[in-house]
Amino acid sequence: MTGHIHKNRARNHYAAYSSVAAHAERHTDYLNAATLWDKAASTARSAPARFWAERRSEFCYNAAEKGWGKTNESAAV
Repeated sequence: MTGHIHKNRARNHYAAYSSVAAHAERHTDYLNAATLWDKAASTARSAPARFWAERRSEFCYNAAEKGWGKTNESAAV
């Protein structure tokens, strides 16, 4: 999955963006995930969905800034 979504292929843009964003998060591609969560937030049809996407985006930007998920990062904290 590349993270790029052709905007006219899905009727529910929020679902498409959030699905790819979650996939990027699971693979520790936090910067890409944050961008996708921003897009999901901008296409959300409800306030709770927009709120969730905005919080996920903030989390992912923070994770990217701190370098979480890098290959040399220790699994033990």
